[in-house]
Amino acid sequence: MMHHVLNNSLRLRRKLICDRLRGIDGIRWSPNDELLCIWCSSPAEPKLIIYSNTLEKHVTAFSPLKTAQPSETCNYGKELKGIENIEWIPSGQLLAVIGFNEVVVLLNHITWQPLSKLYMDPVIRECNYLTKVYKEYADSEKVSNKRFASCEERVLREIHERPICIEIGKKDDNDNFSIAKIKLFEFSTCGQYLALKHELYPTTLWIWDICTDYLDYLLLENPITAIKWSPVHPRLFVLSECTRVYEWTRKGANSVPLSKNMSIIDAYWHPSGEKVALCGYNKAMIYETMNTF
Repeated sequence: MMHHVLNNSLRLRRKLICDRLRGIDGIRWSPNDELLCIWCSSPAEPKLIIYSNTLEKHVTAFSPLKTAQPSETCNYGKELKGIENIEWIPSGQLLAVIGFNEVVVLLNHITWQPLSKLYMDPVIRECNYLTKVYKEYADSEKVSNKRFASCEERVLREIHERPICIEIGKKDDNDNFSIAKIKLFEFSTCGQYLALKHELYPTTLWIWDICTDYLDYLLLENPITAIKWSPVHPRLFVLSECTRVYEWTRKGANSVPLSKNMSIIDAYWHPSGEKVALCGYNKAMIYETMNTF
């Protein structure tokens, strides 16, 4: 009887005819569920349309082929190519459009025109004096009398030399056809920061301040497997399946050593933002954060 009731409760509310798209490769609701983004990733005709649930009509369309992007010195005129994916800012006022060529464009929710652009350049240059780079090193104080440094004996240090060539990861020998993509991308809860990791650079995390257009970089030893923003503060935990986590705030970055017998594979923030559950393969722990904002 219950199964019969559930089936009868389903009704077709509206049919959307996306005749301006060659195909549909993805859809995403805005945070307030008023707008629906529908996009086609075809390199020949990439396009996204925005459908308004309240107005019950398409409100705009965006195509990388028809929109001229501003050319900043640090971006070297790199243009958005195709549409790989999209991500809404938590407030719904910006839409990040991710291309297939390591370019991300932010669209304004009123004009739907590009406001800013990020190119994930494999070389860290001196074009922005606010850029900070944190690199993982062996802790020399702890390993001075040891031949090898373990995962627990590593620290993050800010480095100032430029340029820096970002390390490229090893390609899977069995994967001959796939296109390298941006695997991790997530806005902070406040919407000011966007953290990204590209498949080509598995040990590097870009943290983009979309208000000031500066970047922080985390250069780690192990491939980054997950990123977790605090639900309250602009605080980010970065995981790489080792016995420590990496913590970033706008004041800096550091490594947090934990249990020597526990590799961290996932994390879940408490709604208060004051503690986080860290999960291993067969263990878990509660880590209480410190207010360092």
